Amino acid sequence: MVEPSYKQHAAVSVRLKYFLEALEKSDLDVDVYSYDLGSKVSRLFKYLFPSVPRDLRERFRYVDVAFASSPPPLLAIVASLLGKRYVVDIRDIWEEYAQEVYPRFLVKRIVSKYFNALKNANGVVVTTDGMANYYKEKLGVDPFVIPNGTDTEIIRCSSDVLRDTRLVVVLADFNTPYQNLDPFIEAMTLAKDVKLLIIGSGKYLDKYLVLAEKLDVADRVRSVGHVPYDQLSKYLCKASIGIVGRPRILNPEYLYTIPTKVYDYLAAGLPVLAYGPPNSELQRFVENNRVGVYLTDLTSEAIFDALSKLFDGVEGLKEHVLTVAKQYDRKMLGYKLVEFVKKLL
Repeated sequence: MVEPSYKQHAAVSVRLKYFLEALEKSDLDVDVYSYDLGSKVSRLFKYLFPSVPRDLRERFRYVDVAFASSPPPLLAIVASLLGKRYVVDIRDIWEEYAQEVYPRFLVKRIVSKYFNALKNANGVVVTTDGMANYYKEKLGVDPFVIPNGTDTEIIRCSSDVLRDTRLVVVLADFNTPYQNLDPFIEAMTLAKDVKLLIIGSGKYLDKYLVLAEKLDVADRVRSVGHVPYDQLSKYLCKASIGIVGRPRILNPEYLYTIPTKVYDYLAAGLPVLAYGPPNSELQRFVENNRVGVYLTDLTSEAIFDALSKLFDGVEGLKEHVLTVAKQYDRKMLGYKLVEFVKKLL
């Protein structure tokens, strides 16, 4: 397993943690290599002129299958250069949102190398059926789906927990620009008794706090910063509804992926209020599993009405969303990767 050296990014570290546990509990021998991505300048050089570090090549001399998770796509590119059979696990459609953050000429060069790595992989793993269809049509590969999930033993609320019946929570990585909390904060001007708890940190968080000040709802918005995964219950269990906001843009990233926070909300017994583009994987998940409300209308009035509906039905939904969460237990999902790798062996 080639993993990124940084550990603070929950989407990477949590998914790989459970994959690694499942692999180690099987009869497979597992070696983990922590790849140092370096500074932004160093990383750029590695993308433009990818190579395999000497110590990585030595460590993987007797390895049968290499495994890398993307993003960062650099790990998939490096895995393709090892001269081994390899599997790439894709958590996000990086090539789509990267164009909003990085220069297009640079993204184009990286994506070319990345797509070659995916085409030549012995296996590609994705998190949704929509992602599987996307890469099948784009690259001709046939991905294997292992959904994201939650740990129902770590994220759990006691039966006698005292929830705030008007508290809504959002769990997010605010280093990414697409959390789209603006519509919800604007709706708080109509929902006068609703409070918002923000879990997460990043450079885009301040703009939401500034908006709350501007709209005179800041006294009902509380930000607690980054919270380790094993401490999330302390905050999630105080709320009654979990929020997932996405731009109403027909972008493959927003259409075909489901944020991991959704499963953590369910494990905490929280129905979901989600909004974004129509016909998305997130919309199908929320509606097919009946775990909340999905909106394609991002007006304050629509969000206010959805909140009112969810608040009225919270108690009736709690047991149901907990049952759905158990179907997406990460420990169970980890063994799907074991089965997949063993087929390659």
